[in-house]
Amino acid sequence: MRIFMAKKSPPSWLLEAPLVLIVSLFGLPFVAKGIGYLGLKREYVILLSFILQQGGFILGTIYLKNKYPLYPDETIVFKPNWHQFFRSLLWLPAIFLLSIFAISISTQILTPIVGPEKLERILLRETTRVDLVLLESLGVFVSALLVCVVGPISEEFFFRGFFFSRMCATYSPKTAYLITSLFFALPHFYVINFLPIFLLSLVLCYIAQHEGLWGAIGAHVFFNSLVFISMILQITAS
Repeated sequence: MRIFMAKKSPPSWLLEAPLVLIVSLFGLPFVAKGIGYLGLKREYVILLSFILQQGGFILGTIYLKNKYPLYPDETIVFKPNWHQFFRSLLWLPAIFLLSIFAISISTQILTPIVGPEKLERILLRETTRVDLVLLESLGVFVSALLVCVVGPISEEFFFRGFFFSRMCATYSPKTAYLITSLFFALPHFYVINFLPIFLLSLVLCYIAQHEGLWGAIGAHVFFNSLVFISMILQITAS
């Protein structure tokens, strides 16, 4: 993934990729909730919903890559590149500081609009909403596995492995970085954390382009792990 094929006219993948995203984020979890009405326990519904969602990213990426390959023998490389993966640890301090900076900027902008108390509640909800639901239903180990490993891998295969690579092959690098990061940040439905997620995506795009996809996966895994551990410590201290 160090560099991508020559520029070409916009293909229809640009229309199909958002459909895959919508199906993965909303359609498949809705199916899991529907199964829940048949009597499946809440924890299993949540687990099934998450698995279907992340599976949708993987299967969607396979489908889109097979339909719109950058080169004839392009495939998803599931075999990890451990050098790229662990080298991404070098990026973690910068990503963490960038995230703190972005949250600070968002807070300064939004505090006069919504007020400090409401902003604090929004930040707490955005930071813990998914993890708390998983923790309450599935426990620490399974929650950590889903949030820190499964989620980042499936998302990076889709956003950087497919979408970003096609954007780079079709548009200018600046456009590829911008659109991919918007495409990555918007579905998170964050207010305060929108800017941190957007900036995180910019960094992940850079890592994917210059160091390889498994570098971006590693950076995403380690960052999510850091956030997850911070949340556990916050819950323990409260």
